[in-house]
Amino acid sequence: MSVRREIPPRAVEPDDVKAGRVDPHYRKTLARLLAAHALAEKLTALGYERALEAVKNAELRPAIEKNLVEERRHARLVYRALEELGINEQAADQTMVSAYRSPSFEAPRRFAERTRTELDLLMATVSVDMTGLIMIGVNYRDSSYAPHARAAELILEEEADHDALASDLLGQAVEHYGPLRVNLALRKWIPRAVNFFGPPGSGFTSDCIRFGLKTSDNAELAEIYLTMLERRTRQLGLRLPKLTPDYPHAAA
Repeated sequence: MSVRREIPPRAVEPDDVKAGRVDPHYRKTLARLLAAHALAEKLTALGYERALEAVKNAELRPAIEKNLVEERRHARLVYRALEELGINEQAADQTMVSAYRSPSFEAPRRFAERTRTELDLLMATVSVDMTGLIMIGVNYRDSSYAPHARAAELILEEEADHDALASDLLGQAVEHYGPLRVNLALRKWIPRAVNFFGPPGSGFTSDCIRFGLKTSDNAELAEIYLTMLERRTRQLGLRLPKLTPDYPHAAA
């Protein structure tokens, strides 16, 4: 996607938006992006809350509890950024009603609604935590909207060990369930994970890049994710599924 960034990182504060010193479409685009980020954080927290009740492995409990506390805090952080724009949590979630049922939200939605086993927790961690960290680290850390950039920096700092947890869980799952069962789970979850980034080349993403709210197109983020995950799965004797080329992706 060849779109030129017009606003540098951290150049816009809430007062700039409230005073109308930015394009009106900037506020609209920003509000939609923040609402999607906040909902993703909330769903991830709900997933860890469900995992805390469902997963019986006591060794995993401290990590689940820690992640739950962090995800709740991060959701509040992004919702506060929305409140600075005059949008409360209920209103923000209302704008996401349609998106909630879209392929982009299938992975966090299933984590929040259907986590029942260790394998569910593993797949959600690999599919939700890893993709979220890439989205935040690549796109939001250099956001033109300073509160979002600051929130992203804090989230990345606090979630630095989530990536290691995903790798540990993947290895444990192979030992506990065997590579065949884990490969079958990957076949179900990897398309959902890749779809989380959203459709490539969309008008919304183009606006985000132009306004400096994102840095990369969704297809670039998906490629980063698949490259990272392929190295890990190969080391464990696992196999990533081939994906259909068009969004929403499915296992080929």
